[in-house]
This record gives sequence, structure tokens and C-alpha cells, in this order.
Amino acid sequence: MAAKKRGGRAPSGGGLWAPKLGIVSLRVFTGAVMFSAAWYKLVTPGTGLGDTINNFAEREYIPLVRQAIAHPPTVLGWRMDWFSSLLENVFLPGQSPYVFGAAILFFEGLLGISLILGVCTRLMSVLGAFLMLGFGLAKGLPFLTVTKGTNWFLVMILFTLALTAAGRILGLDGRLQHRFPRWIS
Repeated sequence: MAAKKRGGRAPSGGGLWAPKLGIVSLRVFTGAVMFSAAWYKLVTPGTGLGDTINNFAEREYIPLVRQAIAHPPTVLGWRMDWFSSLLENVFLPGQSPYVFGAAILFFEGLLGISLILGVCTRLMSVLGAFLMLGFGLAKGLPFLTVTKGTNWFLVMILFTLALTAAGRILGLDGRLQHRFPRWIS
């Protein structure tokens, strides 16, 4: 009846505040987690940015890639030798670890800021999900696990944020949605 009084349309807005608040909370929390992880890795007292990036590449990135090359990940019984080959030929030779290490650190920080502000949320969430997917595979984490890391949770959360256009709810994407293509915001 109420819909007929308003010209045949269903009432808008009002009843969806709880799911919207949940999506905003998930987006901001995930952004804060990503930003804090990047900050922890990037800001080391008494160390310059170049040294920090070199330390990350040599202490975390290179050992992780070498482990993934030596022990290819297995997903649902399928051994992913192609993933190990990709890591060995693209992500490990020459200066690649330092370039990719720096890119990872800065992308994590940018992803965190993007999610907190709700800007370019779809694009950044999809890229972040692929980054977390790569980390999960490189670490050799069981695909369905709750005890050995948060990578799979972050993959699903980031894909959810991308699919729900979470930045349009109390974020800058709501103001910029007419300026950017739908796949960005």
C-alpha cells in the first residue's frame, strides 16, 4: 500500500542502515589492517627507506619466493608447478625482488588508505585480493584454513568489498562515481 502512495515505487533508503554500516565497518577495518601492516614494515626507526625496502626484500620476500619455488603450492589436490615457475622466472631474478618488494610495501599502504577513504575501492580491492592470493599460495597455506594465516580471509573480504562497491557507502566513491568507470569505484 505504501508503495502505491509514492507513485508505485518502493520506499528507499531507511531500512538498509545495518548492512551499510556493516560494509563500511568491514571496509574501514580492513583498510586499517592493511595500512598498519604497511606502516609496520616501512617505518623502522633509525633506518632509511632504501634500507627498509632492502631488508624486506632480503628477509621476507626472497625467502618466501624461494620456499614457494622449492615447494609448489597445492590447491584442492592440484600441484601448481606453473606458479613456482612464474616466481622463479619473473619475481626472483636480478633486481626483481627489490622492485617487487618496494611495490608490495607501497601498494599495501595505498590499499589501506584507499579502503579507509573509500576511493577507487573496487579496483584496489581486486588488486589487493590478488596480492593476498599470491601470498597465500607462496606461503603454501592450506586453501581452507583458520589456523595458519589470514590471507584467505583477506582474499574473501577484499573480493566482497569489490563486489559490493563498498566505497560508495560513506566513502569518496559515492561522490566520484559519476567521474570514474563503475569498475574503479
